[in-house]
Amino acid sequence: MENSIDRRALLKAGVAASGAWALGGINRAAAQASWDATVAAAKQEGKLVVYNGTNFAIVRKIAAKFQAETGIQTDVLDGRATEIRERIRVEQATGRTVASLTYTGATTLATQKSEGAFQPMGALPNAGRIDPQFKPDETIIPVTAGNFATIINTNLVKGDDIPKTWSDFTHPKWKDRILADDPRAAGAGNVWFEATYNAFGRGFHEKMAAQNLVISRLFPESERRLARGEYAIYLPFNVSELKGLQGLPVQCVIPAEGVPYVPFCYSLLKDAPQPNAARLFVNYMLAEAAQVAQAEEGFKPSVMGLSEKIPAGLRPYVDAKLLGTTTPGRQNEMFDLAKAIYGSA
Repeated sequence: MENSIDRRALLKAGVAASGAWALGGINRAAAQASWDATVAAAKQEGKLVVYNGTNFAIVRKIAAKFQAETGIQTDVLDGRATEIRERIRVEQATGRTVASLTYTGATTLATQKSEGAFQPMGALPNAGRIDPQFKPDETIIPVTAGNFATIINTNLVKGDDIPKTWSDFTHPKWKDRILADDPRAAGAGNVWFEATYNAFGRGFHEKMAAQNLVISRLFPESERRLARGEYAIYLPFNVSELKGLQGLPVQCVIPAEGVPYVPFCYSLLKDAPQPNAARLFVNYMLAEAAQVAQAEEGFKPSVMGLSEKIPAGLRPYVDAKLLGTTTPGRQNEMFDLAKAIYGSA
C-alpha cells in the first residue's frame, strides 16, 4: 500500500510539473513530438541567460557542460537573491527582460510568483521523477535541496558528548560554547529557526537562547572559527560546505529528528526571451548526470532514486531525513519571533 500511495503522489506531482509528459500512455507520442519541437526551438534561440541568486559555483559548472553539449550559449549572472528579485521587477516593469530563468530558494520564488513574475514552465520529460516532498508546481521546479546540519570541533567534543538530538544542544554544558548563524535575518539561521520552531515549539528556542549563543552572519569565517577551537559547536551548517573543511578537526552531526532544508528551484520568467532554451536547461538540471554532479557538491537531489549514486562519504549528510523548511509569507513573523527570543540584532 505504501508504494502505491507514493506512486500516486509522484504521478500527481509529475502532472503538475510537466503536463502531458507525465501521463504517458496515449499522450506519450504527442509529448515526445512536443518536446522535440522545444529542443529544436531552443537551438534556434541559441542563447540563454540565467540569474543565479545562490552564487553556487555548481550552477556555472553545469551551465558550461550544457553549453558544450547543446551549443546554446549559456550565461549565468550571480547576485544576491534580493538584488536579483528587484532587477527582475524593474526589467519586467520596463518591458526589458534580460534573463529567462531565475534560480534561488523556494520561499523567495513563492513571493515572486505571487507578484506575477513567472510563467508556467511547460512540459519537462525529467520532471515526473521529482520527489513530491519538494512540492513542485507549474512555475517553481526544484532541482536540489540544501541541508542544514551542525558541525562540532572534534578536539572539544568527543564520544558520548556528541549531540544526537536537537534537544541535546540545550544541555547546560554547551552554554557560551555555541556559534550560530543569525536566526533574526534571512539566511541559514532563519531556516533553522523556523524549522525547529515548527517542530519543537518556542520552548526549545528559549532554552537555546539561554545558552548565550554567539551570533554571526559570516558563515565562512564561522566555520573556520569552529575549526580553530574558538567554539565547540556551530549551527546550522550548510552540508555543501563540508568538502571545503576536509582535513580540519570538524565533524558534521545530523540530529536524529532530521535537518532543516531549503529547496533550490528554477522559475521561467514572464516574457522570457529564450523560453525554450530555458526549458531545455531545467530538464538538463533534472537529468541524472546533473543531479549526481550536484550531490557530489553536497546538495540533495530533487529526483528520486539516486541515493546509491551519492558519494558514500557524503550520503549520510546529503540524504538525511528532512525536518522542515521556511513557509512563504511567514518570513517577517519569524524574524519578529526570533528577535523576541534572541534579542534585537
